[in-house]
Amino acid sequence: MKHYLKLVPISTKIHRKQSRMTRICITLAVILVAVMFGLADMYLQGVTQHEIEKSGNWHYAFHAIDSQTASFISARPEVKISGWHNTVSSEAGYFIKEQPITISAQDKGVFDDIFLNGIAEGKYPDAPNEIAISSSLKDTASVLLNDTVELYNPNGSMADYQIVGFLDDTKTSHLIAENLPIVVMTPEGLGTLAVSNANESYVAQFSHLCNIPDAINDIKAANHLTDEQITGNTPLLSIQGQIEGKSGVNQIYQVAFILSLIVMLTCILMISSSLNSNVAERTEFFGMLRCLGATKRQIMRFVRLEGLYWCKTAIPIGIIFSIVIVWILSAAMRVISPEWFSSMPIWGISWISIVASILLGLLTVLLAARSPARRAAKVSPLTAVSGNAGQIATFHKAANTKTFKIETALGIHHAKAKKRNYILMTGAFAICITLFLTFSTLVDFMQNAFVPPVYTPELSIASETNTCSIESEMLAQIKKNDDVKRAYGRMFAYDVPSENSGKSYNANLISYEENQFQWAADSLVAGSIETVMQQENQVLFVQTGNVNVQVGDKITLSINNTKKTVTVAGILSDSPLARVKGTETFFCSEATFSALTGETGYTIIDIQFENNASSEDVNAIKNIFTNGGVIFSDSLSQVQQQRNLYYTFAVLVYGFLSIIVAITIFHIMNTINLGVAAKMKEYGSMRAIGMSNRQLIKMIIAEAGTYAISGVIWGCIIGLPMHWVIYVSLITNIWGTAWSVPFIPLILIIAIVLLTSLLAVKGPAKRLQRMSIVENISAQ
Repeated sequence: MKHYLKLVPISTKIHRKQSRMTRICITLAVILVAVMFGLADMYLQGVTQHEIEKSGNWHYAFHAIDSQTASFISARPEVKISGWHNTVSSEAGYFIKEQPITISAQDKGVFDDIFLNGIAEGKYPDAPNEIAISSSLKDTASVLLNDTVELYNPNGSMADYQIVGFLDDTKTSHLIAENLPIVVMTPEGLGTLAVSNANESYVAQFSHLCNIPDAINDIKAANHLTDEQITGNTPLLSIQGQIEGKSGVNQIYQVAFILSLIVMLTCILMISSSLNSNVAERTEFFGMLRCLGATKRQIMRFVRLEGLYWCKTAIPIGIIFSIVIVWILSAAMRVISPEWFSSMPIWGISWISIVASILLGLLTVLLAARSPARRAAKVSPLTAVSGNAGQIATFHKAANTKTFKIETALGIHHAKAKKRNYILMTGAFAICITLFLTFSTLVDFMQNAFVPPVYTPELSIASETNTCSIESEMLAQIKKNDDVKRAYGRMFAYDVPSENSGKSYNANLISYEENQFQWAADSLVAGSIETVMQQENQVLFVQTGNVNVQVGDKITLSINNTKKTVTVAGILSDSPLARVKGTETFFCSEATFSALTGETGYTIIDIQFENNASSEDVNAIKNIFTNGGVIFSDSLSQVQQQRNLYYTFAVLVYGFLSIIVAITIFHIMNTINLGVAAKMKEYGSMRAIGMSNRQLIKMIIAEAGTYAISGVIWGCIIGLPMHWVIYVSLITNIWGTAWSVPFIPLILIIAIVLLTSLLAVKGPAKRLQRMSIVENISAQ
């Protein structure tokens, strides 16, 4: 052995079992970071591909420029592909076999690589007298490959062209927006037609590695071009991060980077506390290295290199698992919500995620190793030689045996004796709780953003005349359908003259049934909904600020030239049906509505289907209304898309929360195991002076409980304000939902921390019981 650092692989191999949990923590951290960046990259790749397929793979188009300017643009190193693109609308009056056509003229490179078109049969035109036409025109005009056709000009003249290819009609919208037969030819071929009203542009695709806005500014300045002469493909440029202030890619990667920093902070505290315990366990080893002549700098370098040596296996394993997870999640997202994620690659490799996870993984380990490295460097040679390596803490105060039993007091005392280790372990627990609470806000965000409100109908059937003309028997018939989950109707009386306390106003009177009354309960600010449901002539009033109405007020309604009196039994803060400005809204039961108006039919019927419903089920309901007189509003596919989007993001969010929980569990088990291993000599001494195994176990439980309870307290102190800040930013400011203490996530993570801390004691306790006192005292 020629160098002291050669001891690192040997030491790592010997202490492989002790470092197992730390390596798992590194692996999980790498997985979490790589999956976040990987999914962001896969999503952006999918969105980019979708946008390219939608409008073409071009960045800027230049109008009203000459051939010299075009040559200058194509010669720039930032430009990958460029060429002329000319279009002639059907309004210009060109015909083939009496059928109006649109014309597109460009070089083959522009046709293939920028507008992503293809020839279904034959080849692309390469001579002025050759054309390719839509496959649809092939059938309607009864033409074959290599036929010669006459193309008529608006002035009545004509030119002969040979058909050398038929286009793939699914992609011709990239070339021209009109949904008409299209003829494609070379720019020279278009020149022979002497078209005077062609829409001519020079399109360019830039390299992704350049700064496109800077290149465009240079082109504008060098060629004296105006803003009107340049058109950008804004959606594609935004996705690719080439528009300042509108960069979708920057926003997505910023979110991933911020979350990665939180994960990195968590892992730094975890790995640092693990390394501290590992160093404490091997104090004699580092002392012996000092005896052999190692300097403090060399000891610090040894500890850092040992941490990096763990990365040798942990990081590759984490990257491999992350790639597989991204593949699985991408495939799941495509299946669950194809409308949004159909363009995501299934087997894609994100080099950004791999590089980011490697860099953050190495940086995390290096930062985490700083404190343990300094601690190892402080070990004196005298400590190792004297045999007092286990006692490195100075006790200024005895354990509190007045409040607790001796073993519990010693456990608490030992936990707090080494301040740095106590802060690291408590901080790691607190960060885990904070991280979990922070991520849990995404669950509420998803529910508000993607889950339709509980009252959202998937099919609405409204009276064509906005009257109570839909017979109640129709609702009963709809409910008999097994695919209908819920069906409910509403009766409307519009602009009812009302009077209260001498003030007159118009109001809409609307009937509710049991389901709708239940949903309205969330908006109740005063009174009782049950009274309205069970008693006649009782109503709910929606607050608007225009009229001062209180619970118990009598309202006089003029219906059918008859005055009726109702009582306000409840006040609602808001309602989705109270949207007519200057008109108040009252809700009542169906029995009250019929008694007041004499109507028994419905103005609208809303239907919610079972989860597996399809368009056939919607059509089955529509077929019931054979007599007409109604208007259908079908939103089944839209609601299903929203639900699928929610399920997709739920998989991601709960997956991240699961990884956070896994990191928390592994860290707790790791630190408690290493903490016990580092104090083997102390436990051996205690057993030697008469402490029983039962007392030792209680002492370890007390020590682990001290870390856990302190971590929970600080986790709540830090995590709840963080949860409030993010909740207000993401949810309250957008949807107005007030923040409340997240009891379920909080109780869940606290239970996980406390239960894991208790279970983590089981392994070290068994190991202590199996070892003799002599083995304890001589343990290294």
